[in-house]
Amino acid sequence: MFERKLTILYGSQSGTAQDLAEQIWRESKMYHFRGNVLPMDEYDVSELISERFVVCVCSTYGQGEEPDNMKRFWKFLLRKSLPSDSLRQVHFAVLGLGDSRYPKFNYVAKKLHKRLLQLGGSALLQVGLCDDQHDLGYGAVFLPWINQLWEELGKIAPLPANQHKLPESPREFRWKVQVVKKAEEGMPSQQPASIDLYAEVQMPNGFQTMVLENRRTTANDHFQDVRLITFEKKSVSWRPGDVLYVRPHNSKDNVDTLFAILHEQGFDLDKTTLVEVKAVDSGK
Repeated sequence: MFERKLTILYGSQSGTAQDLAEQIWRESKMYHFRGNVLPMDEYDVSELISERFVVCVCSTYGQGEEPDNMKRFWKFLLRKSLPSDSLRQVHFAVLGLGDSRYPKFNYVAKKLHKRLLQLGGSALLQVGLCDDQHDLGYGAVFLPWINQLWEELGKIAPLPANQHKLPESPREFRWKVQVVKKAEEGMPSQQPASIDLYAEVQMPNGFQTMVLENRRTTANDHFQDVRLITFEKKSVSWRPGDVLYVRPHNSKDNVDTLFAILHEQGFDLDKTTLVEVKAVDSGK
């Protein structure tokens, strides 16, 4: 009988692929699978040959480009030196997120699925091609695809006789957050007052603008909240296929309000508190 380990990897540019990957991870606990969910570039790809069950969720953006957090993973898989039977023990499934308005619709997921087959992997099911243009959004493909995934995994790795599917996902913590003591090695003894800990993240080709209008375009009783957001005009060069990322800025008043709420709830945290966030590997 196969070991009940399911490794879930994602390539996500804006967070949607990560959300779906984490949903698969949570549901996998209902079927008593262990294993972690990680960005592809944080996974040690050399361990792929020893996996049994792998699910990959990846988006396509721009002109058929892979997300930034899967570029190293993809580059490794493209090595010509990899034997064609490298992944002969691996059962995999690929779910893609794309937009059918673009010529290279779900190009990354299709390429990944094909490459895993070339390396000897066995596909659990057809590659799922979610379309942002569908009336029901990504769920139109994702929901039946994930149901079929559990069915196919159940055929290869059925639950032991003494185990049954859980009615809901057990609560399992993904992150360990702890306050970093300032005296720890490698950490600054104190934060200079001049440092703005909440400064804007610097992005290549970034620019500031203002929102002029934020108007809902779907009816109030419609389940999807689709909005037309109009920004102040800026002289910014662009080409078809470019992607715009919006990073809202938290005002100083909002930040102060957040810490006031934390203090009211008994949390001894302020703007100069350093915290360390680590992923909890449930596979160990």
